[in-house]
Amino acid sequence: MSIIETNKIDAMGMSKDGQGLMLMLADHLDWNNEQEHLILLQEKINAYLAFIESNQYSETYPDTAFEYYVIEVSTKYKAPENCLKFFEVINTQLKEYRIQVILSEE
Repeated sequence: MSIIETNKIDAMGMSKDGQGLMLMLADHLDWNNEQEHLILLQEKINAYLAFIESNQYSETYPDTAFEYYVIEVSTKYKAPENCLKFFEVINTQLKEYRIQVILSEE
């Protein structure tokens, strides 16, 4: 699975403390077309937010009330400055919902 497949969750698990839902997003694309890449990233993150909001994770974790949610974006290529700024903006917006998007570069 990858950033291109917006209708799929790439990976999911519980945090070590058992209080959080961890969602992993695999991003294998290079940054040659930065604008298109950021749009794809935004679409995939929006799909993950819809997944969280609609409690679709309850099929895997029934009767589990999570305290927080983490979307870990695992990239193959180093993210440019605009991507880091994008993460700052969305994390500010998502903070009140106890959702954090983090970058994990290979």
